[in-house]
Amino acid sequence: MSAELLMLIGGLSAFLLTLHWVRGRQLREKYAVLWVLVALLVLLCGIFPKAIMTLAERAHLSYATAVLFISLAAIYIFSFTVSVSLTSQYRRNIRLTQEVALLEQRLKQLEDELRGGQTALKNAETAGATEA
Repeated sequence: MSAELLMLIGGLSAFLLTLHWVRGRQLREKYAVLWVLVALLVLLCGIFPKAIMTLAERAHLSYATAVLFISLAAIYIFSFTVSVSLTSQYRRNIRLTQEVALLEQRLKQLEDELRGGQTALKNAETAGATEA
């Protein structure tokens, strides 16, 4: 099996797998776009192997090295974008957790104030009933 055929099969498989996961709500559209771009890059490399050969010649690399470089570049870019997204989600989760803690504290204070007011009202009613 040639590298071009393997890239064609890999690109088509990546497209189909990405579509399947998006339709099943197992993959967010944000990441699906990145995966589709990676699949498109692999598919284009399989369809136009001369482009890789030309790139390899101009960069003074062998064909295999150029394919490896393109593959690693795609993996790096995708991994970097996912890492940025995860960092953003982590910070958002921390902020939301802090907000929930503050809201719980405020709710507890309000409940304590309400209980204190109700206790004072009951004491006043009890005192008024004993005087009458």
